[in-house]
Amino acid sequence: MKGKLLKHGITLGVCLALVAVYILTRDFETLALVVKYRVLCDAFTIPGILCLSVGALLWVSNDGFFYGLGYCLEIAWKALIPGLRRKTERYYDYVTRKKEKKITGYGFLFLWGGVCMALAILFMILFYHLYR
Repeated sequence: MKGKLLKHGITLGVCLALVAVYILTRDFETLALVVKYRVLCDAFTIPGILCLSVGALLWVSNDGFFYGLGYCLEIAWKALIPGLRRKTERYYDYVTRKKEKKITGYGFLFLWGGVCMALAILFMILFYHLYR
């Protein structure tokens, strides 16, 4: 339970920090309301896209999308660096070894990315409502 709270807390903190940095780099207090909505939409889009992208990358990586690339890079690394063991494992053994080390518990990235994107969409709707 403590680990889940820590993951969620850190992710929420990073998202809010990104939003705060984006807002503080603009002269937010002096902007018109319609421009404030645009700035808030942009501010929440950044952490939303980041969280969703990292979560999608972890998901695709766990499904074996990068096994071939990783195997080729490992073979090249062992061939180019002197002193590394020259015996290379078969691709089947490499994939079996990698499947044992799957990353789990990254659903919180989709949760907070979705929350940030929902807030961004809300501010975008408010922006276009006043923009007309």
